[in-house]
Amino acid sequence: MSRRATVLLVAVLLSSPARVQAMSWSLGSNLGFGVIHGAASGSGTTTVTAWPANVVSYQPALRVGIGNSQHSREVVVDSGLLLLDEAGSTLSLFAGTLSYQATFRSSSTTAPFVNATVGFYSESAATHTSTSPSYGAGVGCRHIVGDRHGSVRAEIRVDHLTGDPSSGRPDLTTFGVRFGFDLWL
Repeated sequence: MSRRATVLLVAVLLSSPARVQAMSWSLGSNLGFGVIHGAASGSGTTTVTAWPANVVSYQPALRVGIGNSQHSREVVVDSGLLLLDEAGSTLSLFAGTLSYQATFRSSSTTAPFVNATVGFYSESAATHTSTSPSYGAGVGCRHIVGDRHGSVRAEIRVDHLTGDPSSGRPDLTTFGVRFGFDLWL
């Protein structure tokens, strides 16, 4: 997400404190299994199981959401970070996404949902720095737990990461199953 879009989102939220207070927040994590396909000829596939999901496999793992009281409509910021520093050489990988999730029959204990995601993937090392856009969509089911204090969810997803010519990374498409939980605050 661009800096301008982030500033606009924060400004809209802060311009109406009563609205923000009336909203319901959530904090959660993702676990996942995915198959990554490269668009380049001969690039093959990579199968990843991540507990939790992680930025090395181009997937974020930490979710912060804000939505209505039943969490039937939510905006979710999802992120992942890996930072290595060894002998003065630094490698950082960061994935950030902004999603909109709509849950149907949200008054039911178990309900289906769909979501759409836009984001970016940033890589930085001693010889290379780049940022690539990403987008994706998912369909799944959530189950409310703990006297409506949270939910567990399962989701089938497709995500696309635009290639990076400077590093030689081709376009990547991930087909996956994601599991997760959200604590409703």
